[in-house]
Amino acid sequence: MCEIPAMDAVWSEANGHALPTLITAIPGPRSQAAVDVLARHESPGITARRARQGEARGVGKDPIVWDRAAGANVWDLDGNRFVDLTAAFGVALIGHAHPAVVAAVQEQAPRLLHGMGDVFPNGPRIALMERLAAVAPGDLSQCILTGGGAEAVEAALKTAALASGRPGVLAFWGSYHGLSYGALPATAYKDDFRRPFHGQLGQHVTHLPYGCDLALIDALLAGPATGGELIGAILVEPMLGRGGNVVPPAGWLAGLRRIADERGVILIFDEVYTGLGRTGAWWAGDHDGVVPDVLCAGKALAGGMPIGVAIATPEVMGAWGRSVGEAIHTATFIGHPVVAAAALATLDVMAAMDVPALARAFEAAARARFGERVRGRGAMLGLALPSPGAAARVMGRALKRGVITLPGGVHGDILGLTPPLALSDAQRDHAFDVLAAAIAEEEAAHG
Repeated sequence: MCEIPAMDAVWSEANGHALPTLITAIPGPRSQAAVDVLARHESPGITARRARQGEARGVGKDPIVWDRAAGANVWDLDGNRFVDLTAAFGVALIGHAHPAVVAAVQEQAPRLLHGMGDVFPNGPRIALMERLAAVAPGDLSQCILTGGGAEAVEAALKTAALASGRPGVLAFWGSYHGLSYGALPATAYKDDFRRPFHGQLGQHVTHLPYGCDLALIDALLAGPATGGELIGAILVEPMLGRGGNVVPPAGWLAGLRRIADERGVILIFDEVYTGLGRTGAWWAGDHDGVVPDVLCAGKALAGGMPIGVAIATPEVMGAWGRSVGEAIHTATFIGHPVVAAAALATLDVMAAMDVPALARAFEAAARARFGERVRGRGAMLGLALPSPGAAARVMGRALKRGVITLPGGVHGDILGLTPPLALSDAQRDHAFDVLAAAIAEEEAAHG
């Protein structure tokens, strides 16, 4: 394990643990000017979408432009300081720019900035896979490293097809597995993501309601009248993330495990968002004592650097066989040495912080403040709001008061809370005050 630096000045009360300070309107003039430049060069599918959302939230023509971040704070180009309750899509679980991660990157970068994927492995890559085998549940111990979560899902689906001999996939409504072409057919979060590309998507994925009656799944896989005889993989988030922070019914994941075993189907848990302590256990599947055949992780794994991984049992991963000539699954940046070094440091920090305990404490505080409005587990929570689209409006009100959140839920009625666990009690309580006021205003305006 690496030596974990003490919290330095960047993480002091005056910086990473500070309350919001707003010195301009939101967004400020420098942020708006930067977005004007961005709009001339970025796909309008990205920039114009943000502009429309900004208008809907009442925060100006476009959102803030991030300049730097530390701990649970983010600064924009105009010098405004915010408290971040998103951890940048859950990535900064241990806090933005943690000193241990920064130090690991600085140490590794001049030593070996880039490797050669599967051809010539590097030391940090090997050490990371050994560490992942140690922290993964059950006997999951063989890895395919990737550049992000969607790629990890794709690697898992390939593995399942080889191991089961069947191309079909069962996934669930409300699920988000990524937007790349291999992952998009399984994603069923919002129709808008799929509709423009439907003609180019494979037709090998069947969707059922999340948490549905297990008898329905049994019947589907019984085939052949159902068409389920070609399904070789069940892909599931052990707790829905963007789909609304939905905890599955008690016993449901165990039921999927039983069905997969009985039908010779590969069970894949997408823990890209839920994993590594975010839900109050090291893996969301741990809440139900269920171990999948393949587990996908990413987001928080490298403390802010891009990474994903599919981890499987030796039996399942063995379906790839021994490579003959060129590997049939690889990538230029697979097991990138700097990213791997950052991930090793991040795992050390997670253990030292006891991330699951911090996540459980955050949940307790949120439930004490917001009661039955709270959905989810640990530090992966949602606040249920009264109407479709309300989450974006509450997000806008909170942003103007210096608190960063994200909307979620398939109907836009869930306000997501996935904070860095470097969040101080003072920051948390202040943010809760801001959210309570923003929700009250929303309910007064829209009922």
